[in-house]
Amino acid sequence: MCKRDAAEYESDQSEALLNRIAVALDCPVEVFSDLSLPDRNPTAEILQLWAMIEVEQDRLKVLSFIRGLAPRTEVPQSR
Repeated sequence: MCKRDAAEYESDQSEALLNRIAVALDCPVEVFSDLSLPDRNPTAEILQLWAMIEVEQDRLKVLSFIRGLAPRTEVPQSR
């Protein structure tokens, strides 16, 4: 597969995943990229803000913070 085909495949996969997430959240896919939408789903906003965090260490800080706020249940940790 050439680089162009791989990039197109990855883009298609990303778009399909965003569409599935939007359906699950019952919101338009645009909420992930358009901060100006007046009626933002809070979960969609969290995901959009998460995507803006580029530094892995900062993402881990956010994840740790959210885990501290969540009710104490058995949550599988991915790291």
